[in-house]
Amino acid sequence: MKTDDFSAEPVSAVEHIVTSSPNKAAQWLNSGKLLAYPTESVWGIGCDPFNQSAVKQLLGIKQRPIDKGMIVVTDHIDRIAPLLNTLTSAQRQSIIDSWQMMANQQAQTWLLPLSTELSVPIPYWITGAHNSVAVRVIAHPLIQQLCSQMVSADNPYGFIVSTSCNPSGQPPALSLEEARRYFFSIDKQSPNKQSPDKQSTDKQSTDELSVDIEAIDKQRSASKQMRYLSGPTLGYQLPSQISDALTGQVIR
Repeated sequence: MKTDDFSAEPVSAVEHIVTSSPNKAAQWLNSGKLLAYPTESVWGIGCDPFNQSAVKQLLGIKQRPIDKGMIVVTDHIDRIAPLLNTLTSAQRQSIIDSWQMMANQQAQTWLLPLSTELSVPIPYWITGAHNSVAVRVIAHPLIQQLCSQMVSADNPYGFIVSTSCNPSGQPPALSLEEARRYFFSIDKQSPNKQSPDKQSTDKQSTDELSVDIEAIDKQRSASKQMRYLSGPTLGYQLPSQISDALTGQVIR
């Protein structure tokens, strides 16, 4: 079975796109790059949530509608105090407990209602068609350091986007090697190089083919912006659970 051989890449090329430094990773995010990184259970992809162009590239890779919104992670509860202040004491304590205890080694994401107290509004390309934002205080120490490096006047919450590291329809990457293989493969796709026989017998219409080619072209363009923060996951076996802060209902 053929595999992609990254060992043949020059060391300088690998160093250009892979780092173990949260500081370097933050520099990449602040320059508009996409970043693949380890989380509690699987690898994720992120970007600066306040960079609309970067978020759109990420949505293109995931083939995800903007209306669905995106999850963001940060390093500390204090950074999102304005989002928690609108909740009751019981609701707030339940959320804090879930992040501090991490019961059953399952990461907890909460849909927090938007607040007028926010010093910097959360952009619509993050909230989607919702009056809430999906937030997790991440347990991974390396990503906590990364989030702390992202704090600025434009991003006082230390947010980075967090979505699973995989093209649409594929399982999430579990390692740096799997993450790189996904986006190396996207970059090698050549949708315009179909044989005449394939083109003549394909049941899809010309319009449908154009949509497919456009989608792959967008994914290829975004993959060129991909950078990698190396490190292991925390080994959690369960995927992140998403709950509504107001009702306590488990969404996923």
